Amino acid sequence: MITPEDLLVGPRGRRFCFELLGHAADESSTVAEHLYQLGFWAEYHLERDRGNASSLFGPGADRPEPAPATSEVVHALEAVIDRVDPRSIDTTQVLRALADTADTAMSWQEPDATDALLARADFAPALARLASTWASLPAVTAVVEPPGAVTQWSTVFDGEHGRHPDRGAGPGAAARSLTSWQRALTTEVAAVRPRDRRRPAAANVSGSWWSTPPSELLTTTAAVGTLGPIGLWAVEDGLGWERATVAPLHPSADVRVLVVDSAEDWGALCRRWSVDVSDTTRRHDWYRTTGRDGRWLTPDWSALAETHDAVHVTVHAWLRAAGTAIPVGPDTASVIAGWTPGTTVWLRDPQPVVDDDAATVWTFDGDAFRWTTGDGEVLTNGVFPTQC
Repeated sequence: MITPEDLLVGPRGRRFCFELLGHAADESSTVAEHLYQLGFWAEYHLERDRGNASSLFGPGADRPEPAPATSEVVHALEAVIDRVDPRSIDTTQVLRALADTADTAMSWQEPDATDALLARADFAPALARLASTWASLPAVTAVVEPPGAVTQWSTVFDGEHGRHPDRGAGPGAAARSLTSWQRALTTEVAAVRPRDRRRPAAANVSGSWWSTPPSELLTTTAAVGTLGPIGLWAVEDGLGWERATVAPLHPSADVRVLVVDSAEDWGALCRRWSVDVSDTTRRHDWYRTTGRDGRWLTPDWSALAETHDAVHVTVHAWLRAAGTAIPVGPDTASVIAGWTPGTTVWLRDPQPVVDDDAATVWTFDGDAFRWTTGDGEVLTNGVFPTQC
């Protein structure tokens, strides 16, 4: 069960609290407008102080407002919290907040200005109020803690793969994908030069930063009632897709799924199956996003596939731990980076069969800010694989 602490310990949880407040508040109210204005100028000055170029346009652009005091922003935030009725929050708003949170999870750079502000101690009491309220809402529970028995759904965005991964891939596709991934990672590690190791962690170097299995593998998420799969909504490192094909997956009851439901679970995974990537570009990317400089590990998905059919990172784990330096050993750590929350990745052959005959096309309604399907398809619960 999700707790307030789960929404406070990491940057994704704190951002989710803030984004949900934004969707729940009356944007036209005086207090919401005041918070928006203060937040805009606070973030503008923070980015400028960090050396990030920021341009202003329109009347008054040559006369920016001074940076507001942190206490003033906190007071404005508390005023908005006071005006929100938690009973009015529905599951669509929760999914939209989760989507916004995933959209800002960029694990190749330093936290954006909003995340940096929310991490300040001055914001802790207000965020604690929000976390305590949000954690008890049925709409939040429906998204963060979906039922243990659910059908999984494959989501393929137009312009991404163009088909569900099981179509035309042929026998042994998962093994080939993992072999190619392992070969590429080994080559990447071996290509590190001595001068690369001597660079400071803060050097302006970037490259591979994600800790996900190869993208060619089948990925699925649970559906939230009639609103579609979580994978439609909350995509980390997405490209703004507006059309997708969704199809159900009915895995057998005896499949072996490694469930990551906490930072500790991810750390345990890396202690058993991992590759040392300390000298690759991840050192610089993960330093920027977490502030930690040291030895880094990423999961060895090829090794995990020898004993498990799939790996599942829960929404709960993602909110609590994504974007943080997760301890693995005395001097090693890892990062959950590039994961869509609630994703199951299928590692072994044969890949589960996607029911293309039951596929539906979904489109994003930019006016309502939600995904819809024109045929009234209802996504229902079914059987989810045994977790181990």
